[in-house]
Amino acid sequence: MNQRKKQVIDSALQLFIEKGFHNTSIQEILDRAKISKGTFYNYFSSKNECFMAILEQSRYEANLRRHEILLGKDITDEQVLIEQIVVLMQINKEQNLIPLFEGIFQSNDTELRSMLARYRLYEVEWVSNRFVDVFGEESRPFTFELTITFFGIIQHLSMTYRSSHGIAIEADKIVKIAFRNIKAVLPTMSKEEILLTQDLWYLIESRVERKSVLKEEVLEKLISFHEGLIYDNPDCIGVQFTESLLDEFKRENLRIAVIETLLRGFRKSLDETPNAAESIEIANLMWYFLKDKPESK
Repeated sequence: MNQRKKQVIDSALQLFIEKGFHNTSIQEILDRAKISKGTFYNYFSSKNECFMAILEQSRYEANLRRHEILLGKDITDEQVLIEQIVVLMQINKEQNLIPLFEGIFQSNDTELRSMLARYRLYEVEWVSNRFVDVFGEESRPFTFELTITFFGIIQHLSMTYRSSHGIAIEADKIVKIAFRNIKAVLPTMSKEEILLTQDLWYLIESRVERKSVLKEEVLEKLISFHEGLIYDNPDCIGVQFTESLLDEFKRENLRIAVIETLLRGFRKSLDETPNAAESIEIANLMWYFLKDKPESK
């Protein structure tokens, strides 16, 4: 994502929060971002697609932070999982997305509601799979219902707490409580009937759009990014990390552990630079690619 496109997304988000999605016109986004109509339509075919880019941006950021939390840690560690779950809640709060989401869910815009539902479905899938990591493979038949129960606990406890105390409860506290409760429920699930079976999840999961990333695509993005970085900011330490990543992706046998370590430095080295948004997009692309790759030496 280039800086201009990020500027459009950020301007649109500010307006959506200030005025509401449906009360914001494309012309107002153009004025806030100081771009032409042609530039807007070069990036997005509609205001709805612009909103989808906002969702993708927050999901990319969550993915990266979660990978960084897990790096070098035990995948079965409950506290690590809790920290990872809190990440998306923190991002939604930082970007003030929650009121925007609530407004969309209360609207009659089926396309937007479908986008938001798909966004949440990705989160259900991620948490469900991480529950299997923590609770063991034998928990897989129950993790879909367990995940829905988990988010239900978070939602209703949060609403009740805010109503009674007048303030929102800390994200890490509510996640710890919800996790404690579903952990207590899990042992009984194998003995009782469950409503949301794994078969139902497979049916829903089949509707989730999958991102397939090829090594050639990663290399192409890295090469283009490296050329732009050398031109715009040759003294940036991010140049060295980009070159190291390029060297690794040119290897016949990828060294996954090395790439994972480099990715953290790559991302951090480009924070607070004009290239930050594009570096996040590329880092997330690499994580997608590495997700199911076996370790190479």
